[in-house]
Amino acid sequence: MSVKQLSQKDFEKSFEYAPRVALNILVKNSKGEILLTKRAIEPERGSWHYPGGFILKGETLNKCFERISSKELGVKLDFKKTKLLGAFENIEGDARGHILDLIYEYKFSKNIILSLTKETSEIKFFKKLPTKIGFSQRSILNKLGFK
Repeated sequence: MSVKQLSQKDFEKSFEYAPRVALNILVKNSKGEILLTKRAIEPERGSWHYPGGFILKGETLNKCFERISSKELGVKLDFKKTKLLGAFENIEGDARGHILDLIYEYKFSKNIILSLTKETSEIKFFKKLPTKIGFSQRSILNKLGFK
């Protein structure tokens, strides 16, 4: 089965029929800081968020992880070095609709040089969470122990 990405119109319409599953990457460095990117696209333009995206039809978790890390961070991270932290329901925290967020932790001990991509205007590690975080991610990060 080949991977299929919907048109923007069909993607937005799909939320009317079923929840969407998003794969999210929580990158932590050796200091315990987490990496967030500033969204340059709608919805939530200008908000900080952890890298993530929706799983495409026919796409494995591994391929989705590689696609998202390459697209949002400019580097292909290894899915085998992740740990599933949990699944979080987001029924009302996203204007598009019901989302099931899968959060995968990725730790690394050395500094990775992350190159900016078209969709991220800024990438930064945080010890404390910034004020403006998009969607319901502050709530999820709080549940995972980040304040």
